Amino acid sequence: MNNNISSLFVESLNELNISERQKSVLQASLTLFSEQGFENTSTTEIAQLAGVAVGTVYQQFNNKEGLLQAVLEPVITEVIPKVASEFANGIQAPQGPNFTEFLQNIMQDRMQFVIDNLPQIRILVRETMVNQKIRNQMKMELAKLPFAKLKELFVYYQEQGQLVDWEFSRILRAIIGAMCSYLVPLIFEPNKTIDVAKASQDAAETLIKGLKP
Repeated sequence: MNNNISSLFVESLNELNISERQKSVLQASLTLFSEQGFENTSTTEIAQLAGVAVGTVYQQFNNKEGLLQAVLEPVITEVIPKVASEFANGIQAPQGPNFTEFLQNIMQDRMQFVIDNLPQIRILVRETMVNQKIRNQMKMELAKLPFAKLKELFVYYQEQGQLVDWEFSRILRAIIGAMCSYLVPLIFEPNKTIDVAKASQDAAETLIKGLKP
């Protein structure tokens, strides 16, 4: 399973009908926007990393905002759905009625994914907060994410008496909220770190107190 946003971004660009120069500019933009932030990145730096003239950047994209949109669109419409699909397909069927262990495993997996891709996720989150167009795109794509298999597993644990009989969306919000309490500080505090194994264990132990029947 490929969990690297940058690699999946390159794959998505290869599927588009664009020139190699455009691909280089978009790859360089994602790298620099992620590492330095959108506001702190100049088109000159993008051109240098992409190995093209500054004029080439402006020929393909009207301005830096247009370039940002061109970078984030495939991330939102191609990369995120692919990551979600691969995660859903990789979820293992439970071997027994141990919801706590299952919960910790999926939380640790997703928390590790965020940490491994933190620079890219940081720019995506920040721009989603301030850009209405990007925010609307995110909402549409998130609504399409494949949760059917995860929902089936929640039903299994409910039938085993290990999980409270709540709607799937309510349980999912609780899990996402618990993970965000650990992950959001990492997005806004670049020097902050966490022990993923311990954080996922602590989060699961806290959640399970409210999710038991």
